[in-house]
Amino acid sequence: MDITVVTTRAEALREAIEGELAERVPEHVSLRYFSDPGHLDAMALSAEVALGAPDVLAPLIASMPSLRWVQSTWAGVTPLLEVGQRDYVLTGVKDIFGASMSEYALGWVLAIERSVLVHANASQWEFRIDRGLSELRVGVAGVGSIGSAVAGSFAGMVKEVRGLNSDGRPAKGCHSCFGTADRLSFAKNLDVLIMVLPDTPGTDGLVDARVLSQLAPGALVINAGRANALDLPAALAARESGQLRALVLDVFDKEPLADDDPLWAIPGVYITSHTAAPTRMESIAGVFVDNLERYLSGAELEGIINFERGY
Repeated sequence: MDITVVTTRAEALREAIEGELAERVPEHVSLRYFSDPGHLDAMALSAEVALGAPDVLAPLIASMPSLRWVQSTWAGVTPLLEVGQRDYVLTGVKDIFGASMSEYALGWVLAIERSVLVHANASQWEFRIDRGLSELRVGVAGVGSIGSAVAGSFAGMVKEVRGLNSDGRPAKGCHSCFGTADRLSFAKNLDVLIMVLPDTPGTDGLVDARVLSQLAPGALVINAGRANALDLPAALAARESGQLRALVLDVFDKEPLADDDPLWAIPGVYITSHTAAPTRMESIAGVFVDNLERYLSGAELEGIINFERGY
């Protein structure tokens, strides 16, 4: 069986799979690696299985008639959803970004609430008392596997953790959860809003001016999910008015953000260049090989994406 691997980090993925995981790949399975999608030959396009980055794979799907399963190397799969072709099983990666996203979110909350950035740039003695985390109300918008991990990292340190998902079902790490239809109640008096929402039609502009107005004055908003979920002009207006103390942005509609973009110079807006949850090829390789064993045995794959929901 031939498997086509297409990603700009193909060599790193090859090393991860052909290293400690090599014994778990049967001899009759052949993986062919490509860092440039323009180099795929007829054999690669006739593969039954593909592994790779959604933005690289998306333009190839229509040319791969034998495709039965695609394993994404991303948690998000928007480029593949936009293609429209759905005659294969699509799986994403889950449960590997929770720790790094939690570190990112916790680090920024501490940096802002404990005035780490202020002290780091001080040129004179700073007489200030920070409130710390124990009295904070923290909301996590998008409590799937990643969001639940983020919520859990705050649960023992803050006053309250709320979660937001599509229907308000309970989520680990949250004291309470709200559905998106009740997002204004979710946002009421939150001191911190952490966004780890996926890019779906249902999340477009979900955090808008109305949601931002419900936050506690001087709130912190962190968007580490997808750019479509945040009404950026509304968030910038809230920052300018003082409704937001700070705005941390990891993701944008178009990346990389241009060097001359005005966002770089706005006080209280911090840009982190899509670094919140870096992808370790060893983790991706492990997810893929686990699913490959399921695929070969006829078992249900882990992380199957519902094309209608988008996750």
